[in-house]
Amino acid sequence: MTSAEITLSAETLEAIARRAAELVLAQTSGRGSPWLTRREAAAYLGLPVSRLEKDRQIPCHRDRGRVLYHHDELDAHFLTRGR
Repeated sequence: MTSAEITLSAETLEAIARRAAELVLAQTSGRGSPWLTRREAAAYLGLPVSRLEKDRQIPCHRDRGRVLYHHDELDAHFLTRGR
C-alpha cells in the first residue's frame, strides 16, 4: 500500500472543518432520535463499549434484550460526576 500526501490551503481546511461541524450539529441537535445504542453511546462518550457494559452507574434502559441510552441522561450523569 502506498501513501500520499495532500496539501490543503487554510481556506479549504476551514471549509472542511466548518462542514464537519455542521454535520455533527445536525446529528445532535434534535433532528434525530435522542436514543443511542450501546455502540453509539460509547462513541458519543468517547469510551470503549466494554466500559458501558460493565459500568452499572451509567444510566441505560433495557428493552427486550436491547440496551439503549438517552443523550440527556448521559450528559447529566457525566456532568454531575465531575463535581
